[in-house]
Amino acid sequence: MSEQNHHGINKLDDKKKKSMKSRIIVGVILAVVGLPALFLGGWFWFVVISVFFGFAIYEFIHATGKKYPWYVWAFTYLLTASYAYWVMLRANLQAYHANPSTYSFGLETYFFEPAISWYAILISLGVYFLIALCRADFTLHDLTYLFTMSILVGFGFQAMFFLRYYPLALIPGSAGTLDWNVASRSSFLLVFVIALTFGNDMMAYFVGVFFGKHKMSSRVSPNKSWEGFFGGWILGGLLGFGLACVFEAVGYPILPGWTIFSAQGKWYAVFVLCFTIPLIGVLGDLAMSLIKRHYGIKDYGKLLAAHGGALDRADSLMFCCMFASIMIVLFEKGSAFFYA
Repeated sequence: MSEQNHHGINKLDDKKKKSMKSRIIVGVILAVVGLPALFLGGWFWFVVISVFFGFAIYEFIHATGKKYPWYVWAFTYLLTASYAYWVMLRANLQAYHANPSTYSFGLETYFFEPAISWYAILISLGVYFLIALCRADFTLHDLTYLFTMSILVGFGFQAMFFLRYYPLALIPGSAGTLDWNVASRSSFLLVFVIALTFGNDMMAYFVGVFFGKHKMSSRVSPNKSWEGFFGGWILGGLLGFGLACVFEAVGYPILPGWTIFSAQGKWYAVFVLCFTIPLIGVLGDLAMSLIKRHYGIKDYGKLLAAHGGALDRADSLMFCCMFASIMIVLFEKGSAFFYA
């Protein structure tokens, strides 16, 4: 039980102070590397996220502690990558076949909704079952874990691409632009989702450290408290809503028509995202922690020091980006969403 001062605020021991300092330093480094790529978009964002994606795949395979043969590693890498990149490749191939003479490759041009290939899902099941039948050390547990994680991580990172590229896909002729104004403006949607995700995470961490007294789920994540949960949810949601208001005030809502100060705008969509995305972030964090506890590991990796590995930092963000992507398509298509 944490010590408290007479104001009811928890005292920080040396371990917590060191962890907090390390988190802040690594957070600053991530911001220095990630923010320019985020605002520039295009290939800058593609390369940075793809590097983290490669580490994330390695980490979830390595998390089991088993020595898989090389072809399991190779197939899982290829499969997970197909879930992340397939929708962009498919759209470009369709555009090429439709009009080869005017076609030009684009990351953003045709990215109007996230999707996963059913063929890849069926093929992956067949291949994993074949490996399980041929190798006694590749169990049904390995099969279901790698199958599930490949979809989760692959689609999670595809959603990170979608939220960055979708706003540009809505602007004719803007794909691949090097115009700083257009490129940075189109990043506001993803900035909004990241602010909600990490804002909730950061607020929950600090509220939990200083005021946390009631454990939320000791079995899955012993450091999380109910005080941190509610603090992160409310403060994170308000932070996101405030940021959306600022974006609109300077003339750039997170998406065209998603205005807060207009009764005709989709203000309700912004409000829903502000106070549901933080909840999804907590779900994602706990879900990935559940997997780590099952395999007896503290972090998926050590790439980011106190932040753990790439997957530790991306866990809640993956869930939030997937949820936000689905909700955006739902709000944009309306009832047509259910016939897609």
